[in-house]
Amino acid sequence: MMDIEQKIDELQELVSKYETESFAGFFAFFIKRNINPASDIDLNKFGSKLKDFLYLIALNTFFIKNGTKKLEFPADELKLMADKLNEIKSLIYPKNLTEYSKESAIHEMAVRNHFDNGVLSYVEQDLEKLRRIFTPFEDKIITDFGLDIDFLIEICKEIELISMIRTKHTMEFMLSKEFLEFNKRIQSQKRSFSESFDLLPEKIQDAFHSFNSKTYAHLMFSAKDLYHRLDAEKVDKFLRLISREPLPDSSIRYYTAESPFELTPLIRFSNGNYLSLYGKQLPISIYKILYSHLFNDENYNVKLREHRENSLEEKVLEVFKSFFYEKDTAFYTNYFVIDNHEQDILLLYKGNAIIIEVKASKLREPFRNIEKAIDRLKTDFKNSIQYGFDQCKRVEDFFYSDSIFDLKNDRKKTLHTINTSEINNVFSIVVTLERFGCLQTDLGLLLEKEDDVDYPWCVYIDDLEIFLKALKQNSKNHINKFLDFLEYRRQMHSRMYSIDELDVCACYLQNPSNFKKLAETEDLFLTFSPYEQGDFDKLYWAGKLKFKEKALPDDFYKFGLR
Repeated sequence: MMDIEQKIDELQELVSKYETESFAGFFAFFIKRNINPASDIDLNKFGSKLKDFLYLIALNTFFIKNGTKKLEFPADELKLMADKLNEIKSLIYPKNLTEYSKESAIHEMAVRNHFDNGVLSYVEQDLEKLRRIFTPFEDKIITDFGLDIDFLIEICKEIELISMIRTKHTMEFMLSKEFLEFNKRIQSQKRSFSESFDLLPEKIQDAFHSFNSKTYAHLMFSAKDLYHRLDAEKVDKFLRLISREPLPDSSIRYYTAESPFELTPLIRFSNGNYLSLYGKQLPISIYKILYSHLFNDENYNVKLREHRENSLEEKVLEVFKSFFYEKDTAFYTNYFVIDNHEQDILLLYKGNAIIIEVKASKLREPFRNIEKAIDRLKTDFKNSIQYGFDQCKRVEDFFYSDSIFDLKNDRKKTLHTINTSEINNVFSIVVTLERFGCLQTDLGLLLEKEDDVDYPWCVYIDDLEIFLKALKQNSKNHINKFLDFLEYRRQMHSRMYSIDELDVCACYLQNPSNFKKLAETEDLFLTFSPYEQGDFDKLYWAGKLKFKEKALPDDFYKFGLR
């Protein structure tokens, strides 16, 4: 334990040489920048850029004393910071692979999933979730916070718009003909940097120096910037709620503790300026604050949990209805095949039955102690994914029998009679509100089932929505492609590694025939690269993944940003 304390002291001493604005701004700039993972640069020595950078920022921001040195690119001590942080992480995670048991492997994957990965979703999904979950409780939220749901969503959009406008202003010189030629000269090595730079017009040189001296300028804003289009009193309340000053806090020290920026992703400086560390975190932080506030109120606890579950079921149904052709598809919700055992959703499409169970149970932070952690993980898994599978299996058994059976409503009225001889394929899907990481992608780790029973597809709601939108965009025959995916996907469990289901989905989108071969090669252990998810980002930035909520204010187009 002493080793890790000493390592943290060494890292904190190193980062405390820098003044907070430039240090936090430097790393905040690179959180949002896509860096080529193959590039041999010091930034790529950090394993998890989001979590690592936020941890370094926290160590600097809340230390008892800070220096006055500015952190600028290229940073001499970046490699040293990465090395020291990786030493700390190596003391947290096991080093010797021979020491792994199945339980210690599950434990480490769960720890890495919780601490090394940010929430992977598009901001439109996060904003829509805010509206969907909290609108029924708006009166309570207005009373306690003085902020309504529309305002909370609009201020997130406004902060992002300000950042986009300033990015365009400070970086537009990079698109000039002269600067593009300058880049070509550098890459071809025909001239040195200084010789090539001297050929640039003075205006572009000044713009370059201005940008280089403060790369994060577009992430800075003041309350007055928001007053132009939003209510000033509400703006002030919001900024107090969602920001922190850089004041000493000795409790902020450990990598495996929740980052202070989970709830307050804005740093508030004494001059009235704010630094947005990670704009996408804003709606996630608001969600966490509101949910915790309502959950801890005994008058709202049960109502909130019930609404969250019902809302998730409605969202899942909406996603599938937008994907399947309604004229060829029958949807049944809150139905029964056995009295007193309600099922969530059943979808019948041209001889295919898709049984869908929806689970909103929480995945709690894993303990450091392996035995305690495994007990907690197994409990959370059982209450969510295992329970969802068991519910699916209950309906599957009827489909795999030779008998005719009825779907009934809660008044025992028959909704539909199913002749199993007319059903060619049966698939089960468990949709979760929380991301379970590797426990979800490889159900062979914890799911209890008989050997001759198929695995379900288990997917996080945002991943489900993204994948189906992308599949529909990429293929005219998207429904059959999806059914093929379900068939191949269930053959991969117990011999794969992936931290995120979208990595697997991206592999299928890129090459369905190769995906089929991977599924059918039973002695092959499968790994999926997180870098393949860029395919979804390409569709997103091309405006081809449409969501109900927009990422920016409705009138942002007038600024010429598109």
